[in-house]
Amino acid sequence: MNSDREKQIHQFIETELKYYPEARLADLYKNYFQDAYGPGHLIPDTTQAGKYLDWELQQTDWVDTLPYQPLGINHDYYRINLRLVKDGTIPRDTLLLAMVESAKLARNPDLKSWEKEWNEVLAVIKKVKPNLPGMEVDEKRINKVLSEGDVIMHHSKHYEEKYHPHYRIVHCSVFERWRGQYS
Repeated sequence: MNSDREKQIHQFIETELKYYPEARLADLYKNYFQDAYGPGHLIPDTTQAGKYLDWELQQTDWVDTLPYQPLGINHDYYRINLRLVKDGTIPRDTLLLAMVESAKLARNPDLKSWEKEWNEVLAVIKKVKPNLPGMEVDEKRINKVLSEGDVIMHHSKHYEEKYHPHYRIVHCSVFERWRGQYS
């Protein structure tokens, strides 16, 4: 791995832990995974995606206040805090359409390429943050998911309890169109 890539990965880790200091390995994985695969796993049924979005907007356990966040090292995708929809900054239907558009733009690496890429990230994580809580357990969970031919990982239970994340993923091209309008 070249030193520039290692620096990018290190910066990704530091940034995520700056905003979410209690994030676990599973949460770092999810962030990095989302930048590669986007919201595609949420979009096959847009009616259901809309219903789930409506349900989530009714929740009251809002803790996370970061309005948007670039993901991974490529910043192909951004997490958009649903607070921006809840407070009317971004219209609900605009976000839903952005998710549909964004799903088609993911780079979607094949499993073998993804495992190689993730293992590079994991090596840097182990080097710079070897004492992340639950590291071994999360690493086993991630490896199990990958060995089953899947790539999707959920946030750790600890992260969900601590930060109550409410967001959706949009491609950077959509985010850039919004920049002056909604951010």
